[in-house]
Amino acid sequence: MTHAYDKVFLDRAADSLGRMLDHSVYSLHYDAAAMIDLFIASGVADLFGRGDIRIIAGMSGVELAYEVLENSGMAYERMQSRYTKGLSPEYWCGYTLARLQWETGISFGELVRSFSVQPFISGYAKSRVSFLDALPLDLTTEERSARAKAFGLGYSSEAVSGFISSVSDKDQDTPLKKMRIKNGLSQSGLAKASGVPLRTIQQYEQRQKDLARARAEYLISLSQALGCDPSRLI
Repeated sequence: MTHAYDKVFLDRAADSLGRMLDHSVYSLHYDAAAMIDLFIASGVADLFGRGDIRIIAGMSGVELAYEVLENSGMAYERMQSRYTKGLSPEYWCGYTLARLQWETGISFGELVRSFSVQPFISGYAKSRVSFLDALPLDLTTEERSARAKAFGLGYSSEAVSGFISSVSDKDQDTPLKKMRIKNGLSQSGLAKASGVPLRTIQQYEQRQKDLARARAEYLISLSQALGCDPSRLI
């Protein structure tokens, strides 16, 4: 796919969004999910996703946070930033969201419908505690911070890969399954509405049978139950 901006800017952009979320939570005392909602509603997320150079590379994470608040009409007081060498769970959440948006081209508004901010933060925090507890006790502070950052990068990469895989799996659904879900029907519900046997519907959706070679009355009954042209199902 064609990305909105060159990969050379990706690390800077991801770091900026991560630091925006970190600053918003720990210095401005915003809830992480609420700040992401403001990021989207303010229009800054759209500019970020389109690769606006001022947004993705011309601002620090702190400046990006204030840009979001200003565009949202929120009153704020500039606060001293608090960054940790190991970087916070909120940082890695913002970092991961930026990479996901770049990799998939999906808008931030669409992303957060499937990517849950708070569960990611909680999951990362628990995993990091276990990781740090297992480190040798004789490591220096700098070594522990470096390993914590490497852990964060790995955790983020796995989250991005897992999300992309889940999207790909959904894209592989048959047209029949997609149309059934769109209509809010279960397989048994579609079987009842169309008169087509439940097992037959399951075989079509699992590609065990080819709907293009189905009995004409089955194809017509399914399309009528789903309110679409038969060609949409094959």
